[in-house]
Amino acid sequence: MVGCTYIQEHLLIYWWGLDLIADGLVLIYVAGTWYLLATLISGKPLFMQNIARAALLVELVVSWNVWGHHLLSDQAQPNLMKIVSGEMVTAFELVTMGIAGFITLATLWQARPLKMTPPLKFLLGGILGFSLGVPAGIIQADLGMNRILHNTQWVIGSHAHMQMLVGLGMTLYAALYALFPMLTNNVELKSKSLTNFHFWAHLIGGIGMSVAMGFAGMDGMLRRAVYPGDTTFQPHMIIAAFFGSLMILAYLAMMYNIISSIGIRGLIEIFVKLPERQKREIVPAI
Repeated sequence: MVGCTYIQEHLLIYWWGLDLIADGLVLIYVAGTWYLLATLISGKPLFMQNIARAALLVELVVSWNVWGHHLLSDQAQPNLMKIVSGEMVTAFELVTMGIAGFITLATLWQARPLKMTPPLKFLLGGILGFSLGVPAGIIQADLGMNRILHNTQWVIGSHAHMQMLVGLGMTLYAALYALFPMLTNNVELKSKSLTNFHFWAHLIGGIGMSVAMGFAGMDGMLRRAVYPGDTTFQPHMIIAAFFGSLMILAYLAMMYNIISSIGIRGLIEIFVKLPERQKREIVPAI
């Protein structure tokens, strides 16, 4: 009994740390990146700057207390924690990220008309990803729905993958495309077609894979489980694999576009300054 209690306590600490990173720190990072990108793209000051700062501070406080929406069906967790942390505090993250999305979009709206540049497209894609992934987390943070969705592919698909791959991933790509000319002395990417392919393949691939996994979860497919000889969930996984392969192609297209634009040496020099090539001294022939 003592050993079981010890394991349960450490599992709860593990989940608290995981949710602190996945929910709290990621949301703070993403919101801050949205604000920065919105000002860089629009050339305008951030809309409601004081509210934006306050929302980040509130998210920091909330993130220390949200950690139970993955554990609502675990009986080891106290009922009070399930209600307060699992439901109420989790739902409040919808408010903080809603404020971040609104302020970002309002900043862009005030600067219209804007050219649909790669940073702007990927920024909007990132906002879309969180607009889909955060409500999925709110759904699973319900005591009734969690009885069905707990420890299924829904949690890792519709919630985590939607937020990480689409929301966070496209936000990172938006930052990459915004910083690329700054880090390469205004070098332009060679292929706009590859950039567009990167955008649509990653967006469609990420949403498609997350939705397929979510449907598998609603049908009862557990995560971290193998089903040898059982083809019940095979159609879901085939669809998820197809859309996942689109994201791989999207990444390869982006890397090819970058390398073909600045070369391998230029890519390395973004991160590490390589020594200058020694110039050979030309000795005139006598």
